[in-house]
Amino acid sequence: MSTQEQLYDVALTHFAENDLEAAVNAFKELIESYPEYIEGYLGLGHAYERLSQYDEAIEAVEKAIEINPNDPLVYTSLSMCYQRKGMIQEAEDAMAKSQQIQLETSGSTT
Repeated sequence: MSTQEQLYDVALTHFAENDLEAAVNAFKELIESYPEYIEGYLGLGHAYERLSQYDEAIEAVEKAIEINPNDPLVYTSLSMCYQRKGMIQEAEDAMAKSQQIQLETSGSTT
């Protein structure tokens, strides 16, 4: 069985080479083997977004949010997906959530 890092590297290589269908399949394999690995869902979301499959992208990013709802990056990614789909209010709401988390995080470390 491949390690989490090996599977992620394979998926990223496909994504970087713009072989998006292969990237989607590789990210899915990663998620099947490591279902709590947030980067797998974010990568899958970005691959779907590049394929203009926005509903699938949103679904993948929402899974990442389920894993870590306190990560501002997941809300930024969700905002991008919503924006591409033309869901402007939802995009703005997701970006506001990202910024709120960033402020709360930076406030707690000072």
